[in-house]
Amino acid sequence: MRQLIDAILYIADLPALIAWFAQNAPEHLAQDENGFVEPHVVVGFARTPTVQSGSSALVYIRMTEAQAEEWSATPGVTILAQRIYGPGVQDMLYADLFADADATALYDSVYSRAPYQVDDGEGGQITVTPPERFGQMA
Repeated sequence: MRQLIDAILYIADLPALIAWFAQNAPEHLAQDENGFVEPHVVVGFARTPTVQSGSSALVYIRMTEAQAEEWSATPGVTILAQRIYGPGVQDMLYADLFADADATALYDSVYSRAPYQVDDGEGGQITVTPPERFGQMA
């Protein structure tokens, strides 16, 4: 029986990863009859939209065990947390991530959970507190 794994990936440099895929694993980039689709789209697994800050990125993915091995060996990619897919996996995955100070630092470098002020449109300010999770899969 094939097991699926949920994981949160930190990508140090998304454009560099896309260039690496183009040279080493082009099957991971969407292509049409004219070549790679622009802008580049990474394919081959279920995922949330990518969250990006500068060239760094985060993505929540669901993958096979073989894909997990492949991702762990991909240059510039760090698996911040991973768990076998099943009931409550999202909560356990984020608990694992936030229990690891190094993983949390990488996560926070891309997705800020810090409260910030916005104009309320009436001359005042409102504090917005982003959710802890940038995304997850059902």
